Amino acid sequence: MLLCRESVVSSLGEHLGTYLLGSLSSAFLTASQYLAVSSAVSSYLPVDPGTSALITSYGRVLGIILVLLLNSLVFQGILSVLIVILAVSSVANAGWKWAFTLSGVAISGFVGYWLGAKFLAILEWISALQNNRVNSSDTYAGLFWFGLAATICYVAMILVLRKSYDKLAQKYLLV
Repeated sequence: MLLCRESVVSSLGEHLGTYLLGSLSSAFLTASQYLAVSSAVSSYLPVDPGTSALITSYGRVLGIILVLLLNSLVFQGILSVLIVILAVSSVANAGWKWAFTLSGVAISGFVGYWLGAKFLAILEWISALQNNRVNSSDTYAGLFWFGLAATICYVAMILVLRKSYDKLAQKYLLV
């Protein structure tokens, strides 16, 4: 029981770091997505009905922010559940290696898939802007820089997961 409590407390920093870095990587691409959608809306390009309804109700800036916020809340909820599963798997006495490894792969896979899907969605917006002869150079530059920051945070998240695994391996080998 004491080992479980120590394990949770010692791994808390890594779990929070994983959550924070995953959230930051998504937030960077969300900022880029805001730039792309905002450029499209200001150029009177059609948007999906849900976004259009929020823009009509709350105005352009607040409507786009609400759409992106709701999307981000879904991401945060799924990531939170995966982090809790990771934390629980780190205290399992038998088979902790497989449980922790599979949880870490699930987290990195989910965040990577989410970032990839968001990146492709932003590229679609940029393509729509270019096809309609709207200046998209600022949006494209924003995607480059925000995408770079998201990638750095994603790689750092994977490194934190690896550090957490190494720490657990050393702890279980000593016991």
